[in-house]
Amino acid sequence: MSKVFIISATLVYLALLFGVAYWVESRKKLKDQWTNSPIIYALSLAVYCTAWTFFGSVGRAAEGGPGFLPIYLGPTLLAPVWVIVLRKMVMISKHQRLTSVADFLSSRYGKSTLMGIIAVIVAVLGIIPYISIQLKAISLSYDLMLTSNPQNYQQNFDLPFYEDTAFYVTVLLAIFAILFGTRQLDPNERHTGLVASIAFESVFKLIAFLIIGAYITFGIFGGFGDLFGQAMQHTDIAELFTFSGQIDGTQWFWLMVVSMFAFLLLPRQFHVAVVENNSTKNINTASWLLPLYLLIINIFVVPIAVAGSLLLGGQDISSDTFVLSIPLLQGNEGLAFLAALGGFSAATGMVIVATVALSIMISNNLLLPLLIRSELADQHRAELPSRLLGIRRVSIIMVLLLSYTYFKSVGEGYSLVSIGLISFLAVAQFAPPLLAAIYWKEANKRGAILGLLTGVLIWAFCLPFPTLVKSGFFNDTILSEGLFGLSVL
Repeated sequence: MSKVFIISATLVYLALLFGVAYWVESRKKLKDQWTNSPIIYALSLAVYCTAWTFFGSVGRAAEGGPGFLPIYLGPTLLAPVWVIVLRKMVMISKHQRLTSVADFLSSRYGKSTLMGIIAVIVAVLGIIPYISIQLKAISLSYDLMLTSNPQNYQQNFDLPFYEDTAFYVTVLLAIFAILFGTRQLDPNERHTGLVASIAFESVFKLIAFLIIGAYITFGIFGGFGDLFGQAMQHTDIAELFTFSGQIDGTQWFWLMVVSMFAFLLLPRQFHVAVVENNSTKNINTASWLLPLYLLIINIFVVPIAVAGSLLLGGQDISSDTFVLSIPLLQGNEGLAFLAALGGFSAATGMVIVATVALSIMISNNLLLPLLIRSELADQHRAELPSRLLGIRRVSIIMVLLLSYTYFKSVGEGYSLVSIGLISFLAVAQFAPPLLAAIYWKEANKRGAILGLLTGVLIWAFCLPFPTLVKSGFFNDTILSEGLFGLSVL
């Protein structure tokens, strides 16, 4: 498939997303309807389903059978209590005009600037790995489309940036994140057009994934019975249908708990679930519609994983690319491009909302206090809004460049799911101080800050640090002998 067509179609899709956002925001009646729509709200929450869902879940299922499920079971099991927990978070945020999870924590602990700063740093460092896997997924899928043969393709992480697809994807996403989220300041930080485009993107990626799944299951094979029947003839593939040797109950439990917290506390999730929520009534619809969405989008995950194992088993093809590789090897470039565009759509929604949410946190909780202190003279106050917009634009660029650097440094050795879990566990550190702030009257700032810092230090040492060790930034004896030669470390 030609590079010109791929680039043109991608730009048209991004322009369509921006057109949806602009169209909604420019019509007051439509804007009011979409702002108060529980369906749009529920679909915007599906930004939870990223390239991890589109590509990584299939890869995880191909290697571990049902091991991908806890990431979706967590939010599903949490759904019945959204009307209690999420409603209270929304009501507190609206009453105190809070605009991010850092703002929430800072406000609930005596408007602590230090708590806000720590939360921002944790959020930025925690989300960088997650954004990096979106860049990995997009560049991998588009490079595969250009080669047209997954059997001859190996992702090259040593390319100079000017020859790297991921770098140009990073630049493109930075431009569109700036266009979507930093055109003007809103005191409530609501972006109705952005929410509308995310809802559109949620529908598109769902349809794309279902079409690919149906093609593989009913087009290449004769349906679920034929596909699973053939799989049962192979002992190694048949094990994918069992829980034996896969993931134990303890791991399932903690993965579900972590995904529950991540669904509410990832910056992009908090932004669409709390900041952009115009009515607590929307939560009632979302509590059943989003679990239904998660169920539908995962229907074909195992069939695609099984089909990939049958058709591509023994070949040097990453299971993360089965959604794309199977149509390509069947000679169906049109469906392969639909898969690539669906994955691009899933990744784009996450990156845009995440970077906009992070830019709000960086400007409001990290740099705004410094600006206010440094600009006491009244004649400079008029410049503050434009400076804030400038800070947010620079923040978006810096976060994406750091994510690209992380992708180039550690992306080669890890799957999409394994890197994504690093981010999930980072934001899970927010859960104890946030829940304590809501429900425990004895919670205090000192305890919350110490608890958060302790959790973050353990997370940093146990998860991101080993990825840097394996990538050659530190001596690999640390992993076998421990830091400073201490076996306990």
